[in-house]
Amino acid sequence: MEISEFTLKLIIILVPGAIASIIYERLTIHKKWSAFEFIAMSILYGGICYLTAQLTHNLLPFLNEETLNEFWGNLPTREIPYEAVLSASIASIFVGLIATGIDHYKMVNWIGKKLHISNKYGDENLYSHFLNGKNITEVYFRDINNNLVYHGEVDSFSETNDFKELVLTDVKVYGYEDSQFYYKIDKLYIARNKDDITMEVPFLNNNATKE
Repeated sequence: MEISEFTLKLIIILVPGAIASIIYERLTIHKKWSAFEFIAMSILYGGICYLTAQLTHNLLPFLNEETLNEFWGNLPTREIPYEAVLSASIASIFVGLIATGIDHYKMVNWIGKKLHISNKYGDENLYSHFLNGKNITEVYFRDINNNLVYHGEVDSFSETNDFKELVLTDVKVYGYEDSQFYYKIDKLYIARNKDDITMEVPFLNNNATKE
């Protein structure tokens, strides 16, 4: 199937938005985007990237201001603005990182709470929200079915539609019913059904010491 010149131009123009979308998708916690959602986000971020590049060219005198001015003027034509796409692609790295920071620190949700118009904490589920907490450094993972308790520092975590995964380091293993210490290991990988997760955070203070 042949691709027309105008279609090729549209594909190339979307490159900056795709770069920003990939950065945002890889660095944030959310459900996997569909193809339509990825294209929609690429168009949105693409517009932001070109506007950012335009602003940068206007503010910095050593950059060619006409590069982006010609881009907007020639948008309906088949001419491919390689210089504008390159400038926007560079800007897309910063746009993607800034968007990730806004999502990570829940700035939109923070503003909503300050304005008393929303109590939503973010888009990720409570499992990710819980383990992303600033005070969550170590947890007790209760494996009730196997009569065990794992106490360790949170290294990493992830989830799928069916399972939740957790990696703990400096792990101490206890009995669930008698709390008897069994052994200690350097690192532990746990994968459990999403409905079979129980974790607790130890009450710590500045004077407390680890076992």
